[in-house]
Amino acid sequence: MVEKGKIGLALGGGGARGLAHIGVLKVFERHGIPIDLIAGTSMGGLVGALYASGVKPEDMEKEMVRRGRVTEWVKLVDFTISTRGIVKGARIYDHLAMLLGKDLTFDDLRLPLSVVSTDLRSGREVVLQQGKIVDAVRATISIPLVFLPVERDGMKLVDGGVVNNVPVSVARQMGAQKVIAVDVLPAFSQNQPGEALVVQPLKTPGVPRPVRDTWHVILVMISELTTMRLREDRPEFILRPSLPTNTDVLVGFDRPVDIIRLGEECAEAALPELREVLGG
Repeated sequence: MVEKGKIGLALGGGGARGLAHIGVLKVFERHGIPIDLIAGTSMGGLVGALYASGVKPEDMEKEMVRRGRVTEWVKLVDFTISTRGIVKGARIYDHLAMLLGKDLTFDDLRLPLSVVSTDLRSGREVVLQQGKIVDAVRATISIPLVFLPVERDGMKLVDGGVVNNVPVSVARQMGAQKVIAVDVLPAFSQNQPGEALVVQPLKTPGVPRPVRDTWHVILVMISELTTMRLREDRPEFILRPSLPTNTDVLVGFDRPVDIIRLGEECAEAALPELREVLGG
Protein backbone atom coordinates (compact mmCIF):
# COMPACT_ATOMS: atom_id res chain seq x y z
CA MET A 1 0.00 0.00 0.00
CA VAL A 2 1.44 3.37 -1.02
CA GLU A 3 1.70 5.77 1.90
CA LYS A 4 -0.47 8.86 1.86
CA GLY A 5 0.81 11.84 -0.12
CA LYS A 6 0.29 13.06 -3.64
CA ILE A 7 2.41 11.39 -6.30
CA GLY A 8 3.30 13.58 -9.26
CA LEU A 9 4.58 12.53 -12.66
CA ALA A 10 6.96 14.85 -14.55
CA LEU A 11 7.14 13.90 -18.23
CA GLY A 12 10.02 15.41 -20.18
CA GLY A 13 10.18 16.69 -23.73
CA GLY A 14 11.90 14.81 -26.51
CA GLY A 15 9.74 14.58 -29.63
CA ALA A 16 9.70 11.02 -30.98
CA ARG A 17 11.74 9.90 -27.97
CA GLY A 18 8.78 10.96 -25.83
CA LEU A 19 6.78 8.03 -27.17
CA ALA A 20 8.58 6.09 -24.43
CA HIS A 21 6.27 7.86 -21.94
CA ILE A 22 3.43 5.73 -23.29
CA GLY A 23 5.33 2.57 -22.37
CA VAL A 24 6.00 3.89 -18.86
CA LEU A 25 2.29 4.64 -18.39
CA LYS A 26 1.37 1.16 -19.62
CA VAL A 27 3.50 -0.34 -16.85
CA PHE A 28 2.11 2.01 -14.20
CA GLU A 29 -1.45 1.06 -15.18
CA ARG A 30 -0.62 -2.64 -15.28
CA HIS A 31 0.93 -2.64 -11.81
CA GLY A 32 -1.30 -0.10 -10.10
CA ILE A 33 1.26 2.67 -9.60
CA PRO A 34 -0.93 5.63 -8.60
CA ILE A 35 -0.51 9.04 -10.23
CA ASP A 36 -2.28 12.02 -8.66
CA LEU A 37 -1.09 14.82 -10.95
CA ILE A 38 1.00 15.39 -14.08
CA ALA A 39 3.38 18.10 -15.26
CA GLY A 40 4.55 17.78 -18.84
CA THR A 41 6.82 19.53 -21.31
CA SER A 42 6.57 19.22 -25.11
CA MET A 43 5.87 15.56 -25.99
CA GLY A 44 5.55 14.91 -22.27
CA GLY A 45 2.84 17.57 -22.24
CA LEU A 46 0.95 15.85 -25.04
CA VAL A 47 1.16 12.36 -23.52
CA GLY A 48 0.33 13.81 -20.10
CA ALA A 49 -2.71 15.63 -21.49
CA LEU A 50 -4.00 12.49 -23.16
CA TYR A 51 -3.58 10.47 -19.96
CA ALA A 52 -5.11 13.17 -17.76
CA SER A 53 -8.11 13.31 -20.10
CA GLY A 54 -8.73 9.59 -19.66
CA VAL A 55 -7.09 8.11 -22.77
CA LYS A 56 -5.56 4.71 -21.98
CA PRO A 57 -1.89 4.18 -22.87
CA GLU A 58 -2.88 1.24 -25.07
CA ASP A 59 -5.12 3.53 -27.10
CA MET A 60 -2.33 6.09 -27.41
CA GLU A 61 -0.11 3.33 -28.77
CA LYS A 62 -2.77 2.27 -31.29
CA GLU A 63 -3.04 5.85 -32.55
CA MET A 64 0.73 6.19 -32.91
CA VAL A 65 0.93 2.87 -34.75
CA ARG A 66 -1.96 3.91 -37.01
CA ARG A 67 0.00 7.03 -37.94
CA GLY A 68 3.33 5.21 -37.92
CA ARG A 69 4.34 5.75 -41.53
CA VAL A 70 6.41 8.81 -42.43
CA THR A 71 3.88 9.71 -45.12
CA GLU A 72 1.15 9.95 -42.48
CA TRP A 73 3.15 12.45 -40.42
CA VAL A 74 4.04 14.46 -43.52
CA LYS A 75 0.31 15.05 -44.03
CA LEU A 76 0.32 17.05 -40.78
CA VAL A 77 3.04 19.43 -41.97
CA ASP A 78 1.90 22.75 -43.45
CA PHE A 79 5.00 24.64 -44.50
CA THR A 80 5.08 28.41 -44.38
CA ILE A 81 7.55 31.16 -45.27
CA SER A 82 8.45 32.93 -42.06
CA THR A 83 11.52 33.94 -40.09
CA ARG A 84 9.87 32.52 -36.93
CA GLY A 85 9.34 28.96 -38.12
CA ILE A 86 8.85 26.75 -41.16
CA VAL A 87 5.67 24.94 -40.05
CA LYS A 88 2.44 26.87 -39.59
CA GLY A 89 0.97 24.25 -37.25
CA ALA A 90 -2.71 24.46 -38.26
CA ARG A 91 -2.84 20.81 -39.33
CA ILE A 92 -1.08 19.70 -36.15
CA TYR A 93 -3.61 21.75 -34.17
CA ASP A 94 -6.53 20.05 -35.94
CA HIS A 95 -5.00 16.63 -35.26
CA LEU A 96 -4.51 17.48 -31.58
CA ALA A 97 -8.10 18.68 -31.41
CA MET A 98 -9.21 15.34 -32.82
CA LEU A 99 -7.17 13.44 -30.22
CA LEU A 100 -8.02 15.60 -27.21
CA GLY A 101 -11.32 17.20 -28.13
CA LYS A 102 -11.38 20.76 -29.45
CA ASP A 103 -13.31 22.13 -26.44
CA LEU A 104 -11.71 20.09 -23.65
CA THR A 105 -10.45 22.35 -20.84
CA PHE A 106 -8.17 21.83 -17.86
CA ASP A 107 -11.27 21.79 -15.65
CA ASP A 108 -12.59 18.76 -17.57
CA LEU A 109 -9.58 16.53 -16.85
CA ARG A 110 -9.67 13.55 -14.51
CA LEU A 111 -6.21 14.45 -13.16
CA PRO A 112 -4.65 17.86 -12.45
CA LEU A 113 -2.32 18.83 -15.31
CA SER A 114 0.23 21.54 -15.95
CA VAL A 115 1.84 22.09 -19.36
CA VAL A 116 5.13 23.96 -19.60
CA SER A 117 5.91 26.45 -22.35
CA THR A 118 8.40 29.29 -22.89
CA ASP A 119 7.57 32.92 -23.64
CA LEU A 120 10.00 34.18 -26.27
CA ARG A 121 9.29 37.82 -25.40
CA SER A 122 10.30 37.58 -21.75
CA GLY A 123 12.50 34.48 -22.02
CA ARG A 124 10.64 32.99 -19.05
CA GLU A 125 8.85 29.76 -18.23
CA VAL A 126 5.07 29.79 -18.57
CA VAL A 127 3.01 27.12 -16.81
CA LEU A 128 -0.33 26.60 -18.56
CA GLN A 129 -3.16 25.40 -16.31
CA GLN A 130 -6.26 27.10 -17.71
CA GLY A 131 -8.23 27.22 -20.92
CA LYS A 132 -8.37 24.72 -23.75
CA ILE A 133 -6.04 21.74 -23.54
CA VAL A 134 -5.39 21.72 -27.28
CA ASP A 135 -4.11 25.33 -27.12
CA ALA A 136 -1.72 24.48 -24.27
CA VAL A 137 -0.37 21.38 -26.02
CA ARG A 138 0.11 23.26 -29.30
CA ALA A 139 2.21 25.79 -27.37
CA THR A 140 4.37 23.29 -25.50
CA ILE A 141 5.29 21.31 -28.64
CA SER A 142 6.27 24.41 -30.66
CA ILE A 143 9.95 23.66 -31.31
CA PRO A 144 11.64 27.04 -31.99
CA LEU A 145 12.42 27.72 -35.67
CA VAL A 146 10.34 24.69 -36.66
CA PHE A 147 6.81 25.68 -35.54
CA LEU A 148 5.43 29.19 -35.50
CA PRO A 149 5.05 30.42 -31.89
CA VAL A 150 1.60 30.49 -30.31
CA GLU A 151 0.33 34.02 -29.63
CA ARG A 152 -1.47 34.14 -26.27
CA ASP A 153 -2.14 36.93 -23.77
CA GLY A 154 0.62 39.09 -25.21
CA MET A 155 3.13 36.23 -25.18
CA LYS A 156 4.88 34.26 -27.93
CA LEU A 157 4.85 30.68 -26.64
CA VAL A 158 7.24 27.94 -27.78
CA ASP A 159 8.48 24.58 -26.54
CA GLY A 160 8.87 24.42 -22.75
CA GLY A 161 12.04 22.38 -23.14
CA VAL A 162 13.93 25.63 -23.69
CA VAL A 163 13.69 26.40 -19.95
CA ASN A 164 12.32 23.35 -18.10
CA ASN A 165 12.44 20.09 -20.02
CA VAL A 166 11.66 17.76 -17.10
CA PRO A 167 9.26 19.83 -14.97
CA VAL A 168 9.77 18.37 -11.50
CA SER A 169 9.56 21.88 -10.03
CA VAL A 170 6.10 22.33 -11.55
CA ALA A 171 4.86 19.03 -10.12
CA ARG A 172 6.08 20.25 -6.69
CA GLN A 173 4.20 23.53 -7.14
CA MET A 174 1.07 21.50 -7.90
CA GLY A 175 1.34 19.82 -4.51
CA ALA A 176 3.20 16.58 -5.20
CA GLN A 177 4.98 15.17 -2.15
CA LYS A 178 6.75 12.57 -4.28
CA VAL A 179 7.69 13.02 -7.93
CA ILE A 180 8.51 10.41 -10.56
CA ALA A 181 10.42 12.03 -13.42
CA VAL A 182 10.86 10.58 -16.91
CA ASP A 183 13.74 12.04 -18.92
CA VAL A 184 13.95 10.82 -22.53
CA LEU A 185 16.72 13.10 -23.81
CA PRO A 186 20.42 12.17 -23.50
CA ALA A 187 21.94 12.99 -20.10
CA PHE A 188 25.38 14.13 -21.24
CA SER A 189 26.37 14.92 -17.64
CA GLN A 190 27.17 11.20 -17.35
CA ASN A 191 30.12 11.69 -19.71
CA GLN A 192 33.63 12.76 -18.69
CA PRO A 193 35.94 14.75 -21.00
CA GLY A 194 38.66 12.62 -22.56
CA GLU A 195 37.05 9.33 -21.50
CA ALA A 196 34.92 6.79 -23.36
CA LEU A 197 31.40 8.14 -23.84
CA VAL A 198 28.64 6.75 -21.64
CA VAL A 199 25.96 8.72 -23.47
CA GLN A 200 26.38 9.04 -27.24
CA PRO A 201 25.32 12.02 -29.38
CA LEU A 202 22.12 11.55 -31.35
CA LYS A 203 22.43 10.69 -35.02
CA THR A 204 19.94 12.32 -37.36
CA PRO A 205 20.08 10.57 -40.77
CA GLY A 206 20.25 12.72 -43.87
CA VAL A 207 20.98 15.98 -42.05
CA PRO A 208 24.03 18.08 -43.09
CA ARG A 209 26.90 18.03 -40.60
CA PRO A 210 26.69 21.74 -39.63
CA VAL A 211 22.97 21.40 -38.83
CA ARG A 212 23.60 18.18 -36.91
CA ASP A 213 26.39 19.80 -34.89
CA THR A 214 24.21 22.84 -34.11
CA TRP A 215 21.39 20.58 -32.94
CA HIS A 216 23.84 18.65 -30.77
CA VAL A 217 24.96 21.90 -29.13
CA ILE A 218 21.32 22.71 -28.32
CA LEU A 219 20.81 19.25 -26.80
CA VAL A 220 23.97 19.65 -24.71
CA MET A 221 22.60 22.94 -23.36
CA ILE A 222 19.21 21.41 -22.56
CA SER A 223 20.93 18.45 -20.91
CA GLU A 224 23.08 20.69 -18.72
CA LEU A 225 20.11 22.86 -17.72
CA THR A 226 18.06 19.75 -16.92
CA THR A 227 20.87 18.36 -14.79
CA MET A 228 21.07 21.62 -12.83
CA ARG A 229 17.31 21.82 -12.30
CA LEU A 230 17.07 18.19 -11.20
CA ARG A 231 19.92 18.82 -8.76
CA GLU A 232 18.03 21.78 -7.28
CA ASP A 233 14.71 19.96 -7.03
CA ARG A 234 15.44 16.26 -6.97
CA PRO A 235 12.63 13.88 -7.91
CA GLU A 236 12.14 10.90 -5.63
CA PHE A 237 12.65 8.67 -8.65
CA ILE A 238 13.86 9.22 -12.20
CA LEU A 239 13.40 6.95 -15.20
CA ARG A 240 15.71 7.24 -18.22
CA PRO A 241 14.68 4.78 -20.95
CA SER A 242 17.61 3.50 -23.00
CA LEU A 243 16.70 4.81 -26.45
CA PRO A 244 18.70 4.40 -29.68
CA THR A 245 20.81 7.30 -30.92
CA ASN A 246 18.97 7.30 -34.27
CA THR A 247 15.78 8.38 -32.48
CA ASP A 248 15.67 12.14 -32.30
CA VAL A 249 13.07 14.83 -31.66
CA LEU A 250 11.76 14.71 -35.25
CA VAL A 251 13.06 11.27 -36.25
CA GLY A 252 11.55 8.05 -34.97
CA PHE A 253 7.80 8.56 -35.21
CA ASP A 254 7.78 5.76 -37.78
CA ARG A 255 9.01 3.32 -35.08
CA PRO A 256 6.45 3.82 -32.29
CA VAL A 257 6.26 0.18 -31.20
CA ASP A 258 10.02 -0.05 -30.57
CA ILE A 259 10.21 3.24 -28.65
CA ILE A 260 7.15 2.49 -26.53
CA ARG A 261 8.54 -0.97 -25.75
CA LEU A 262 11.80 0.55 -24.50
CA GLY A 263 9.84 2.81 -22.16
CA GLU A 264 7.96 -0.23 -20.95
CA GLU A 265 11.14 -2.21 -20.33
CA CYS A 266 12.68 0.67 -18.37
CA ALA A 267 9.65 1.01 -16.09
CA GLU A 268 9.32 -2.76 -15.56
CA ALA A 269 12.98 -3.05 -14.55
CA ALA A 270 12.59 -0.16 -12.10
CA LEU A 271 9.39 -1.40 -10.43
CA PRO A 272 10.90 -3.00 -7.29
CA GLU A 273 12.96 0.10 -6.46
CA LEU A 274 10.11 2.43 -7.41
CA ARG A 275 7.67 0.64 -5.08
CA GLU A 276 10.19 0.94 -2.27
CA VAL A 277 10.65 4.67 -2.88
CA LEU A 278 6.89 5.24 -2.98
CA GLY A 279 6.41 3.29 0.22
CA GLY A 280 4.58 0.19 -0.90
